[in-house]
Amino acid sequence: MNRSIDRPARGASLVALENEVSRRAFLGRLLKGTAMATSVAAISPKLWALDKATPEQRALALRIFSAIGRITIPEDQDPGWASFEPDITTYAFDVYMSQIFLNGNKDALDGIIQAINHLNDVPVLLNYNVAFLDMSLNSQEKYLSDILTGQFENDGWEDVLGLGASLAVLSAKLTFFSNFPRHLSVRGAEYQILPASKIKSGWDIMGYKGPVGPAEETALRAKFKDVQELPGIDLRNPYI
Repeated sequence: MNRSIDRPARGASLVALENEVSRRAFLGRLLKGTAMATSVAAISPKLWALDKATPEQRALALRIFSAIGRITIPEDQDPGWASFEPDITTYAFDVYMSQIFLNGNKDALDGIIQAINHLNDVPVLLNYNVAFLDMSLNSQEKYLSDILTGQFENDGWEDVLGLGASLAVLSAKLTFFSNFPRHLSVRGAEYQILPASKIKSGWDIMGYKGPVGPAEETALRAKFKDVQELPGIDLRNPYI
């Protein structure tokens, strides 16, 4: 796959955030967003109607989520988010967003869907004069970066925008680098052997070896068979 001439390097838009805000502060904002997701009531109800999300609202949220995934994991010489569409967006939204972050809370999911949808319409209110999905790629990246670095705190929208953007970015990263689409284990198998594929997944790109196989297990058991046990460790300690 050829690199587009005007396409930024993999993850460049998010890596560039570290030039604007410290890594600790950036991660703090993401963690704040995930914490807020567990309680939609933490956001002022007047910012959205806490009603059941309609199919149209869910469809729009998936389009916005997909766009954020493409920004977060762009295609370059390796596959990116767009390489596995539409399955990766649906899986990330229904599993990581809905089940892992929101613990299957349907009321919270309805609120998050509306929060994500605000990512699309709020720019028109903030003098961007164009919806998020209608922006150019560069404008989308800058808008997302501005949200994640807290640039809308004085406009009264930072909590809502940060909530939707944070969950979308984290869900995208966790899904892609969980080795999608070769991420599901074989139930009941003693060893998990990754199927051969010509398409690079997140693990291939990161150079991960994959699950321990029978040969590696045998070698590890032999290596540590007679290893010295250090005394004084309290095995009752739950943090060991």
